[in-house]
Order: sequence, then structure tokens, then C-alpha cells
Amino acid sequence: GARLRPDTRRLLETIQPGGVVLFARNIDNPVDLRALTQALRTEFVSRPIIAIDQEHGRVNRLRSIIGEAPMIADLKKSGDLQQARDFGSATGRCLHEFSIDIDFAPVLDLEVFALKTENALHDRCWGRTSDEVSRWAGAFLEGLEREGVAACPKHFPGLGGATLDSHEKLPTITRPREQLLSEDIVPYVRLMPQLSAIMVGHGHYPAFDGAQPRPASLSRTIVTDLLRQQLSFTGLVLTDDMDMGAIAQFGSVERAVVEAFNAGADMILVCHTPEKALAAHGALTKAVESGRITRERLTQSRQRIEAFRAKWIPHKR
Repeated sequence: GARLRPDTRRLLETIQPGGVVLFARNIDNPVDLRALTQALRTEFVSRPIIAIDQEHGRVNRLRSIIGEAPMIADLKKSGDLQQARDFGSATGRCLHEFSIDIDFAPVLDLEVFALKTENALHDRCWGRTSDEVSRWAGAFLEGLEREGVAACPKHFPGLGGATLDSHEKLPTITRPREQLLSEDIVPYVRLMPQLSAIMVGHGHYPAFDGAQPRPASLSRTIVTDLLRQQLSFTGLVLTDDMDMGAIAQFGSVERAVVEAFNAGADMILVCHTPEKALAAHGALTKAVESGRITRERLTQSRQRIEAFRAKWIPHKR
């Protein structure tokens, strides 16, 4: 809901999350949104990183406040990157006003399929080529971060080649390794000097992980070997929502969150079901206590989270 209810307060007090992500269901009007983020900033032991998916077009969580957002096609119509940069700035100013720290945007997936498919990316991609996506999404990102809001591009290593929606099922992206490295991953590489955070998606990539289905968000090969070591990314790594169908198809949320953390993720999203959030918290706690998650691994992520906080939210405490 749009206000911090007693049951939500109890959930957050129990879990003490590193972050909270807001959806359209949490946003009615400016007054309530300011009150909500103020409560989140002041009523918990550790100030959570407040996040949102504010993209453009149909992915517009702030619609009740700002109205309709422009579509990518409209922003690109003039061919002037300044249009995307200005839109990023306008988005950043709005989020900053409401003390939202990080935007789970821009989408860096390539529009592999010209016609609409079931992969949930229709009208959300900034282009069909890595160069086009790098330039246009990069301009949006530049404008957003200029206003003091961190960008978190998604869905690494790229869901453009998916034909299924990971909200519903686990998609398999069959693009060869060479193509993924020379096309899908290129926007991340080009923008990496600017990036403080990256979101890993739930697609399965046989080119990296073999035939046995495994979401990228749970893959050490993709998160640690590829993103951390091969691409040298040192920022925050977040997973997509563990409440999605791709994860349910793979296994329980308890299993998934432990595997995601050991794969290299720093922050794990559970966005819709309180019972699953509690189960995820319990599974991670037990994994640390049993040694399945090492103290060293835990410390690595805590340091990256604190580094992110120090860069992006010290003035909002």
C-alpha cells in the first residue's frame, strides 16, 4: 500500500532489509509518497536503499503523480540524444525529490525481435544494436545520475534473445557465446565506468552454463566469473525479483536466494509475497550460521553495499 502499515512495519523490522523497492501500488500522491520514504529513512536500524523501476512508456510507477511518460520511440524521433538525456534528468529530479536512491533502469537488452514477443520487453528496449542501446540508454543514464539518483541497468547479460517472459517462465537464450559477448554485453562494457549497480536477469544461457537450466541470477559462471572477473565490475550486483515465475520453475525461494548470494549477488530482490521474503531471510540466515555462506563472502557484499550508500545516499540520511 501507499502507507507504512503495521504488518509491513513488522515485516521490515524482522528482516531489516538492505533496501526497499516501490511499485505503483505504493504510490498514490506526493504527500503520501514523501511520508512513506521519510518513514523508511528514519524508522529502521539501517537506512534502506530506496529503489523503483521508473523507465518510460508503460513501465511508469509514478503515473499517479507525473502522468504518462514518453515512449522510447518518441524520445528517439528527432535523432537527438539530448532528448534522452533531458528525460533522464527529469526522471532523476523527480526521484530525488521523493528520496528515491536508485532507479532499476535503463533496460540494456537489445531488441532482437522486431515484432512483439512474449519476453515482456516490447517498447522497453533502446535499440536493436549494441551501439544504438549504448548511446541512447547511456544518455538517459547520464541525465538520471546527474540529479543524484543511481542507475541500475538490466537485465545482465541480456534478455533480448528471450522468447518467454521471465515473470512467468524461465526463458532460454540460445545466442552463441561469441554473439552475447560481441553484442548483448557490449552496452554494459561501454557504460561500466559510470555504473554503480547492475541487475542480473533470470534467463538461462546454455552458452555460459550448459544445457541444464539455471537462471543467470543464480549462476556463479555469469555473476562472478563473467561479470566480476572477466569484465572487472566492482559495483553492486542485484538480482531480479525472486518472486518471478522463472525462479518458481527452477525451485524454492529458499534454495534460490542462497544460490544467488553464493553466485555473487550482493542484494536479492523479493518484491511481492511477504511469506517468501520471510522465507528468504530465514534461508540466508541459516546458510550463514551453517557456513554454507561464508563470513568472507558476507563481508564482501556488506562492503559493496556500504560503498554504494556512501556514494549515493549520505546526504539523504
